[in-house]
Amino acid sequence: MKFVFTYTNRAGSNAADNLENLESSQKLLSTWKPSEVATIREWVQRCDGNGGFSVVEVDNPDELYRDLVTWSPWFEFQVFPVIDVLQVPPLNIEAISVAKSAF
Repeated sequence: MKFVFTYTNRAGSNAADNLENLESSQKLLSTWKPSEVATIREWVQRCDGNGGFSVVEVDNPDELYRDLVTWSPWFEFQVFPVIDVLQVPPLNIEAISVAKSAF
């Protein structure tokens, strides 16, 4: 299953806290490895430094959950399950047919 997620920095109470959070997250990033069963297709950082985006494929969403919870002290996440756009037309045709049966 494919997921797209966004992450934004958790707000600290002051500049010193924000700097400490940045430093500790960089320390974790230098040694952290994602779940072995997850495939990161894209992982990009926003140029304003306040978060980023990722596209991940994983069969078991528990694996994604564990990875994101690891980072939850530093970041807030929004996670969206997605499908490839070329899969959409036949699904739409089927759904439209079912919906039309209600008219």
